[in-house]
Amino acid sequence: QQFKSRQQSVTVMQADNHYTFHFQSSDLASLSTPAHRDLLKKWSMADTLRFCKLGFDQPFQTADGDRFLKNLFSSAELLQNLKVLVNENGSWAPLNATAVPSAVTADSVPCTMTSMSFFDRLYECGVLRSTGHINGCIPDIIDSVPINNELSKVLFVEDSDHFEQFSPSDRKEFLFRLFTHFALGGPLNQYEDNIGPYFDITKLVYKDLVSVSKDPTTQTAVVGTLVFQVHSVEGLTPLFPSSERHPQNFCYVLISPQRKTVGVLYNAWVGF
Repeated sequence: QQFKSRQQSVTVMQADNHYTFHFQSSDLASLSTPAHRDLLKKWSMADTLRFCKLGFDQPFQTADGDRFLKNLFSSAELLQNLKVLVNENGSWAPLNATAVPSAVTADSVPCTMTSMSFFDRLYECGVLRSTGHINGCIPDIIDSVPINNELSKVLFVEDSDHFEQFSPSDRKEFLFRLFTHFALGGPLNQYEDNIGPYFDITKLVYKDLVSVSKDPTTQTAVVGTLVFQVHSVEGLTPLFPSSERHPQNFCYVLISPQRKTVGVLYNAWVGF
């Protein structure tokens, strides 16, 4: 689902400002441990992966996704605390409102997974050995993405032997996207030979970002967080320095209605 919602004037936008926010943190516990900071440095993501967590007081209505996003990106609490990449030379600055944000272009991201067993098929199809070692391949570059092992092939190469292990709906899941972002890394990424670090950080970051509870009727785990991927906000400086989409340019908004919190996970690709 993609929506692009507009307000006709500044006056209407201000009157429609239903959700208000208060800043909570710029740190995500799972990304702040020394071990994980070292991994992010190794993967060339330590300086580009940003996070901001805000609280809100009003009850969230599922049908209010577009209104919520417009209010969020109109909030001084977000604009002052989330820095974005403003040029490919590596300059960062807070989001700047050139006008009252009038439209947010975003996709709704499925988020239903509650177990890392989702990735067991990587062992079953031979991408991974039983030890977790990632099988290699002849290096290549496809659409600016380095392909240097069987994992990168199953993630990015549509005509590879094992690409169909994950269906189109699997690939839309937030858990799959998060794992893919860490596996791809930044422009100076030093890739892992073993899947362990990728699985570990994906599991812990997902747990930090996503609220999971037990359904009292079925006694099964269910996700209570709504996820959106924001591409642009009219009235703000660009989220990314280039208008061309890159898989490592992302801005996820994660709304947890029961906790009344919203997290923004942002990364930008710094080219050389």
